[in-house]
Amino acid sequence: MKKARTYCFIVALLSFAGITLAQAQFEGVRADSWEKVQKDKKGTITCLWYDIEPFIYRSGNKIVGVEYELMEGFKQYLKTNYDVELQIDWVDAGAFENIYPFIAGSDKKGLFGLSFYSITEERKKEIKFSPPYMPDLNIICSNYNLPTYNSDTAFISNINKLKGYTMKQTTMSDDLMKLKNNFYPALSISDEADDYEVLKKISLSPNSFGYVPLSIYVVALQRGIKIKRQRVLATRREGFAAIFTKASDWDKPVNEYFVSPECKALTDGLIKRYLGKEVSDIILDVSASDSLNGNPSDIELLMKEREVVTQRLIDTALKSQRQEQQRLYYIMAIISLVAIGAFLYNLFRIKQLLNRKLRQQNELVASQKHKIEAMNQQLQMKILQSRLNPHFLFNSLNAIQYFVTEGDNKATLKYINRFSVFLRNVLKVSDDVAVGVEEEALMLEQYLWLEQNRFPGKFIYQVSALNNTNHFTLPPLLTVSLVENILYRSLLIKNTQAPHHITIHFASEATKLLVTVTDNGTALKELDNHPEKISQRLALINASGILSASLKYQVSENENISILQISQQNQDI
Repeated sequence: MKKARTYCFIVALLSFAGITLAQAQFEGVRADSWEKVQKDKKGTITCLWYDIEPFIYRSGNKIVGVEYELMEGFKQYLKTNYDVELQIDWVDAGAFENIYPFIAGSDKKGLFGLSFYSITEERKKEIKFSPPYMPDLNIICSNYNLPTYNSDTAFISNINKLKGYTMKQTTMSDDLMKLKNNFYPALSISDEADDYEVLKKISLSPNSFGYVPLSIYVVALQRGIKIKRQRVLATRREGFAAIFTKASDWDKPVNEYFVSPECKALTDGLIKRYLGKEVSDIILDVSASDSLNGNPSDIELLMKEREVVTQRLIDTALKSQRQEQQRLYYIMAIISLVAIGAFLYNLFRIKQLLNRKLRQQNELVASQKHKIEAMNQQLQMKILQSRLNPHFLFNSLNAIQYFVTEGDNKATLKYINRFSVFLRNVLKVSDDVAVGVEEEALMLEQYLWLEQNRFPGKFIYQVSALNNTNHFTLPPLLTVSLVENILYRSLLIKNTQAPHHITIHFASEATKLLVTVTDNGTALKELDNHPEKISQRLALINASGILSASLKYQVSENENISILQISQQNQDI
């Protein structure tokens, strides 16, 4: 017993805490007075609500239901009759029991509550009601397997075998507590979240019953909840209405609206839409009658209940049949999709196979094309590097002829010997893509010696290479072409008393080979553009994918500097 009292205390405490938290949340709502709204011709009221179909509930992202549309109609009524623009803020209270205490304890004038509230004399002392928009009849619903009781006495005589279910802080709970207090104080009662949860519990629990509004009972039947209406001990009240605070000054427009022909017509249409056209008139007639037993409307409702149950069974059978047909369609559709999928997959595989073969052929063609281009580039490089300046060849032969004519046999033999060695070296490297720095420097010295002997006193030269350049390679005769360009475009065309100086230095910088040619000949502006032969060779070298090469000029105070940079491809130059 002590544990039970402790449990009840904890439940009550948690409930009080939840209500207090909800009320704190509602304090900041907008609730303008009718006086202010009428003066400003616009304003805002707040409606607290809790989800209960068909009165007010969510459908997707929208709020719908009889009470919601009634209050939205109130806005139009004020616009038509008072030229007032009213905005309604709809605030979900989170629980039914949060609404009434806050309305009863608030002094906000534009605050309303909606969740099919029954009008009672006790509540009138704490809050205000709109005129009723719908009759209020609570009926007893029981588990479907219980017998149908034909009189109040028969039901009361068996109440000791039953268990009650209800929703707390409602008139249904009040009616059930009256039965308990008057006829069986030991009656077990369980509280549920809302009316539909009450009816679900009753449908699943043998020997159970509870009070619910007649309209909720009809919706539950339509939903397929298996329950039974007991035609005994029904209770009636003045009706369902909107509630608002004692401090409110909205009585006049609210009362006018809810008794107006416009509201009556709207209410009839909404009840038919949300409860069903077939049962709406019967519900209104039964709810408004003085007695259920023997009343023609009650008999008609009983017949309609049986029709609803029968229709539900037919609908269930038809639904089962439709589901069976749908399953058959699904199976056929799946088989068709599998067959189509297999066919498409087979086509896809064939297409992939053909694409793969086509890619292989394209790759083979591209590879062959690349090889051909590479061979063509190498051929062009070999042609360019094997081509010496015709003037040099002819002039060298003329130099030999000159030495012979002068009778200088020693000089002639020496020149011929050096010339033949140089030509042998040129022919030796004609098939090579690259040669070492040492070999290139040697051919460069041989070439410069021949030119110096053809033009004695014109220039002096110096070729040097650092030891750390031995591992570098470069295209053969590239430096010869560069030096040849400088000689024929600068040094050898000037008539000067003092010989010109030309130095060629091979050095390395990280991964780059630097060939620096320094001369004191013609100013750099006369050598701005690379000769065509050098430009072609540089382009072919860079296109080969093996080496990268670039050539740039610099001018200092008394000399020109040509810098040739060579590195592995993808290295900075």
